[in-house]
Amino acid sequence: MLAHLLPFIAPFRARVIGSIIFSFILAGIGAAQVGLVQPLFDRGLSPESTREEVLWLAGKLLALGILNFPARFFHFYWIRTAMEEATCSLRTSVFSKMQRLPTSFYTRSKQGQMISHIINDTRIQAEALKAFVDLVREPLKAIAYLSMAFWADWQLTLVIFVIAPFLAAIFQVSGKKVHRNQADVQREQGDFTHAVAEGIGAHKITKAFNLQKFVTQRFTYFQDRFYQAQKKTMFVEEFAHPLVEVIGACAFSAVIVFAHHRIQSGATSIGDFVSFVAALALFMDPIRKFSQANVKLSQAKAAHERVMELMNYEEEADKGSLEPTKFEKSIEVKDLTFSYGEGEVLSHFSMHVNKGEKVALVGLSGSGKSTLINLLLGLYPVDHGTILLDEKPIADIKLNSLRGLFGLVSQDIFLFNDTIRGNLTLGKDFTEEQISHALKVSYAAEFVDKLPQGLETIVGDRGTRLSGGQQQRLTIARAFLQDTDVLLFDEATSALDNESEKVVQKALESIASQKTVVAVAHRLSTIQDYDRIYVLSQGRLVEQGNHSELMAKAGEYAKLYDLSVKS
Repeated sequence: MLAHLLPFIAPFRARVIGSIIFSFILAGIGAAQVGLVQPLFDRGLSPESTREEVLWLAGKLLALGILNFPARFFHFYWIRTAMEEATCSLRTSVFSKMQRLPTSFYTRSKQGQMISHIINDTRIQAEALKAFVDLVREPLKAIAYLSMAFWADWQLTLVIFVIAPFLAAIFQVSGKKVHRNQADVQREQGDFTHAVAEGIGAHKITKAFNLQKFVTQRFTYFQDRFYQAQKKTMFVEEFAHPLVEVIGACAFSAVIVFAHHRIQSGATSIGDFVSFVAALALFMDPIRKFSQANVKLSQAKAAHERVMELMNYEEEADKGSLEPTKFEKSIEVKDLTFSYGEGEVLSHFSMHVNKGEKVALVGLSGSGKSTLINLLLGLYPVDHGTILLDEKPIADIKLNSLRGLFGLVSQDIFLFNDTIRGNLTLGKDFTEEQISHALKVSYAAEFVDKLPQGLETIVGDRGTRLSGGQQQRLTIARAFLQDTDVLLFDEATSALDNESEKVVQKALESIASQKTVVAVAHRLSTIQDYDRIYVLSQGRLVEQGNHSELMAKAGEYAKLYDLSVKS
């Protein structure tokens, strides 16, 4: 696990090494402080002591306290900042990995689990660094205190070795139990996070259907499962810590009885005994912290396993070597068959689109239209058949280059919780003239110009501060700014009211005038002027031709057109 963390720790290794060095210094200071107890009681507080002896002892104690301040500050500050920065690096690595995973991963995974991987698992794993330093520091302190106890009275110190096997057994058993339980804790935390995300994301449906009680019950259910998983770990942790203290108390009780005998016989002095007791009392603190660090390390191991399961997930296949920057000739789909796993979504489908043509895909819901858009974008590998772009299989084209040729306007509108400008430019540089032109051709300028903050207006989560039509017009402006050779319209107006649909349709026609277009259409009146229309039914091509030809056939397309007009 630490080997996996090393690349993330490497930039901060100076702080980690410095923190470990200060562990030795802190242990030495603790030992020196204990060493002052015996002369303090035997000489400093005795009637025979001189003022110089008292001042000398007090000065030593003060000097150790002053030295302890920077040592303790830098030790803990450096290791905590290194841990937090390693956490940030690890989170970035996990998030970047998720961006490279195939679309199928997202369809099978819960959003909450993915969020938990990024936020919680990475933090717990990075805490292994601090736990590791604790496992170095606390034994050093324990050895230092034990050495001072041995120096004060070696016979009394032998009692400590009697309890050592019991302490080791507690650490081993509790560590294993926490490791087993932590996997459940982190899984339940992921489910709980997912329930929270759903509850917040579904606020509109919740209100519309009066589902407040149902959503709260779901929240409570997953929260309780998370708590019950945590409870098991808490039991082990909180049982182990006092058990260590009980064993220490038993040893301490035995020491007192034995010490009384040695003091009565003159084998040891009061100062030696008090020094020994101080060392023994301080010895219990690093033992307790060592136990806590052992638990943290066990938790980190469980988090590491979850993170590594994700990091080892096979990435999106990108085996192409070609990097075209322009669409030159045609898109050709040959005998394409595709399945998501259960039944064929597309079956032996073929299509041809020349540069500059506008082609539409129509059919009832579930006929495979949007699937074809996904396949053109390379979101899924082709099962059977071929998709050719300029006579080259898309499997031979690098995904970034392939997707750079297409501009998508989808029914699934997504806007970042950012400004209108940020959602249009997406991190790229565009001039004010380019942005203004994009807003005009998409008919978005008419509402953006009226906003008090204009382009700097925050659109809200997924654009919720705007109407559906306004959101879609911004996505059209965004697609126009990208200036791709091919535009993909995936039922871009299906979720809009009639008035908004008309404006958005005008915007789509405006940006598509000089482009190649592949459109999935639900309102067939919008595609009457398209060069070719492909009609799908249950994944199969049943008709093709232009609007007039298909209407003349009085077949499937004519039926769909009549339904579209009546609706």
